[in-house]
Amino acid sequence: MDKSGERETFEQLVKRYPEMDEAARRRAVLRISAGADAAQAANDELLWAQLTKAYNN
Repeated sequence: MDKSGERETFEQLVKRYPEMDEAARRRAVLRISAGADAAQAANDELLWAQLTKAYNN
């Protein structure tokens, strides 16, 4: 969230998380279009991506 209190756009969220792959971005977009909070959807997908990467290494 920026200092003026406006909500971040999905594009701004994605820029903060460059490690999100395209599949994670698509899943987040689907969740957002289904009514989920954008920040929560992006954070959830980022968490799953990091957990998967840690498990596979």
